[in-house]
Amino acid sequence: MRHRSVVIVAFEDVQGLDVFGPADVFYFANYLAAMAGEDQTPYTVHVAGPEPGPIRTAAGPMIYADVSVSDPRLRPDVLLVAGGLAVESAASNSDFVAAVAALADRSGEVGSICSGALLLAETGLLDGRRATTHWASAAKLAEAHPDVDVAPDSIYVHDGVWSSAGVTAGIDLALQLLRTHHGAVIAADAARNMVVYVKRSGGQQQFSAQLAAQSSTHPTIEDVCAYIVDHPDADLSVGTLAERVAMSERSFQRLFSREVGTSPGKYVERCRIDAGRRLLESTNDGLSAIARRCGFTSPETFLRSFRRLVGVTPTEYRQRFAA
Repeated sequence: MRHRSVVIVAFEDVQGLDVFGPADVFYFANYLAAMAGEDQTPYTVHVAGPEPGPIRTAAGPMIYADVSVSDPRLRPDVLLVAGGLAVESAASNSDFVAAVAALADRSGEVGSICSGALLLAETGLLDGRRATTHWASAAKLAEAHPDVDVAPDSIYVHDGVWSSAGVTAGIDLALQLLRTHHGAVIAADAARNMVVYVKRSGGQQQFSAQLAAQSSTHPTIEDVCAYIVDHPDADLSVGTLAERVAMSERSFQRLFSREVGTSPGKYVERCRIDAGRRLLESTNDGLSAIARRCGFTSPETFLRSFRRLVGVTPTEYRQRFAA
């Protein structure tokens, strides 16, 4: 079993789980290898900061960077750049970005966790490549780096460089790295020990529609969004919703899209799919009954929409998540 060194880049106010999630995947790989009697562990993990020493995480607790990103002796097999709400401040530090870029040049595989893509993009390594990030940072990444092909729906992407979606998706990426390095069996065993799926199906944006609606401060749109969530089986056409709030269809669509970040039709579809997911998890109802209760005209329409937005069929989803 080949040994690999992993370096995770951190900075002040880093998202703690961006560091510890992937690190624990590699820890469990080491644990499983030791239990199997392997001669050496698969991974050694280091945290690299601007300088060696304590680094505050966004939640408050400190982590310790045992190496500096500027250390020329560092030549990791895998380099992962963590993210967090403070990533833009880190990405604006030209010396830090240059050190990360130089370290990436000396690394075997390179990737980003969550909004760490914003920092990695500053090095130019994502230019001309497909990449993902936390759904809330996707538009910002696309605007700041137009040469990056941003894939906001993906859990993780590998296009020469690795990238992952928000926070816990770093675990998914690390499990895929483990699978690539050492095979499906140890990856599945590590996932089982962490009580996560070795390969999560679906993307991330299917979970973001209602979160986006919560950012609206317009009382009319707040009321409409609440009505849609509570009445997925109602007539939720644009005309009916606009009439409900005494607005023209055009004005309603413009206001809704501005406040929620997506069109009324797309929001309705995602809310109906969320309702379907809850029914699949908590009831034994058939697809026809669930489709009807969620406002779909037929089971076929529900099936197509569910598979497009969630990435698996309703039956597959129920098998995985039913209580």
